[in-house]
Amino acid sequence: MDGKPVSGAKGGNRGRGHGLKVAVRLGTTKLHITGTLRVAGTSVRVRRSTGLDISSPQAWEAAEALRIKVEAELLDQAVYGRPPPVLLATIAAHYIKAVGPGPADLRNLNELLDAFGKRPVAEISRGDIEAYYRSRFADAKPQTQRRHENTMHALLTFATKKGHLPATPYWERTKVPHKKGDSVMKRYLPGEGELLVDCAAPHLRPLFATLLVTGARVGQTIHLKKEHFVLVPGRGRIHFPETKNGNAYTRPLHDYAVNMLTEWLEQRRDRFPEMFLTHRRTPFKPRIGGGGIIQHSFRTARDRCVARLQAMGLDDRARVIAQATPHWFRHSFANTLRQDHRLDARTIAEAGMWESVALVNDTYIADVPAHVEEAMKGMVFGLQFSKKNQTSIR
Repeated sequence: MDGKPVSGAKGGNRGRGHGLKVAVRLGTTKLHITGTLRVAGTSVRVRRSTGLDISSPQAWEAAEALRIKVEAELLDQAVYGRPPPVLLATIAAHYIKAVGPGPADLRNLNELLDAFGKRPVAEISRGDIEAYYRSRFADAKPQTQRRHENTMHALLTFATKKGHLPATPYWERTKVPHKKGDSVMKRYLPGEGELLVDCAAPHLRPLFATLLVTGARVGQTIHLKKEHFVLVPGRGRIHFPETKNGNAYTRPLHDYAVNMLTEWLEQRRDRFPEMFLTHRRTPFKPRIGGGGIIQHSFRTARDRCVARLQAMGLDDRARVIAQATPHWFRHSFANTLRQDHRLDARTIAEAGMWESVALVNDTYIADVPAHVEEAMKGMVFGLQFSKKNQTSIR
């Protein structure tokens, strides 16, 4: 280390026959792993401290175990191309810089660093994660644990995308009970969606208009660049290069959104390639694991919309819209296509970029298929009781 020689191993023979060996650095009492490992036609020189003092109990045995581990890691990298080990703390530091998580996520990250920060991310197993959550959240509500697990999943997904993991580890995440059935139909009636867009902050109106006419997810839309749009009246197009299911899509863009996006670009003086910007007129930061990126701004626009509806005497619709979330754009898209245009679930799934038709039927459409509606409307009701209307049962 630092150009200083390293003495031989204890007894002069420890480590002999291996590419690497355990030795004591001259002038210190610290054990080091040193040597040159030759594999696959290449040589890797190692000079690494174990952090163990020679006077510690079983220091040599622990250092030898580390030597074996280091040698195995280097062989994996050279032979199988596996990435070098990276501490979870290092991953977290890069994640925070790239994503800029909120206060709740930062609290969760601090707890995860206390538990796993000094361990290589590739060594954290499913069993380790599940044991941690069983202990840490033994008496917590499922919603609380699930939010913490979402932070862990986002961090590991980030590590996977950076090449530190072959795949995001799987574990049995806690299930949050959901109330069956919807209290209201998640749909904006004609004019309501446009009113909500009008009530939004100027920088969000083009985004909300795009979500309203495409039914796209917030996460797949908010980071789109100008090059992903064709803003020609009557021939508008929008391209989604990456969606939740891993597919790319190109879809028509209604003139309502084309006009709003055109006006938005005419007002801008920046050189950012992104189509949508924050209130600070900078691009939105990526959020892995997503959710909540525009929640506060959406609630502000929704509350203004509710107040406008109440002022018009539409109290019933105001109570419905008061429950809206950003994801309602997607629900409303599906319900409008079904109820106003009578499209079947497969066509709606294709229009809204859903990979699963069953998901559209079970989750997004608050209506019955056309043949069921036709049969139900064909039933005869409203007749006065008379013998003429009765049929005998034999």
